[in-house]
Amino acid sequence: MEGKSGANSKRTPTYMRIAEDLREQMRVGDLQPDDPVPSAATLCERYGVSMITAKNALNLLRGEGFTYSVLGKGTYVAQRQRMIRTAPHRYFRSAERTYVDEAQRTGRQPEVEHSTTFIAADNWISQRLDIEPGEEVACTTYLVKADGRPMSKSTSWEPLAITGDTVIRHPHEGPHAREGLNARFAAIGWTIEQVEEHLIIREPTSDEAADLAVPSGVQVVEVRQTVRAVRNGADDLVPVEAADIVFPADRYEFHYLMDRPR
Repeated sequence: MEGKSGANSKRTPTYMRIAEDLREQMRVGDLQPDDPVPSAATLCERYGVSMITAKNALNLLRGEGFTYSVLGKGTYVAQRQRMIRTAPHRYFRSAERTYVDEAQRTGRQPEVEHSTTFIAADNWISQRLDIEPGEEVACTTYLVKADGRPMSKSTSWEPLAITGDTVIRHPHEGPHAREGLNARFAAIGWTIEQVEEHLIIREPTSDEAADLAVPSGVQVVEVRQTVRAVRNGADDLVPVEAADIVFPADRYEFHYLMDRPR
């Protein structure tokens, strides 16, 4: 595939790279809402891939809400309403922060307010990060918006036992300030290998309803996330971040792509 070279692209399945090419065409306006999407046969010819690879790319886009199909006619670019949060590949292939990627993929302008403090881990945080209570962590709060509309609110914790003496000690300062978790930890020799998420559907708290402008009767989705990594090829998974992320249920869809274990 043209323009897709390097180690990262080689690790990314071909069908995902084709889907990303088509998303980019939608983002820049080469493919407009309700425009026809290239058929599987056209993708086979254009990218030199098998029919199953081409269909996997189209199925991925449809599953993410980027396209829709009309029986007997074809596949078309969908009108984008909600933002899409996909897993698990979102964690391992993007150098950007995930909220930036999610907003830009729908043609929206991301904005974020964030604040970091250094605190002693309480029992809840220490259990999540597998550290002793009282150990110091970087605690960062976020309020994320897209085109001015609040989209999520979160708190994350990173153990200073891992980041404290490194260039990523502060999540938003230094040479990796604009990068996502995957790229930041790679800079200090850690590779993200596992992400665990628990999804909880509940009523918003009063603060969440105010900060996220949640309408009456709309619930929120709370994602309790633990990210684990390995260092220098070791086979010991270590928690490097825990986060609680809250999304208004009227603004997001959650899509999960599950590959067969190899």
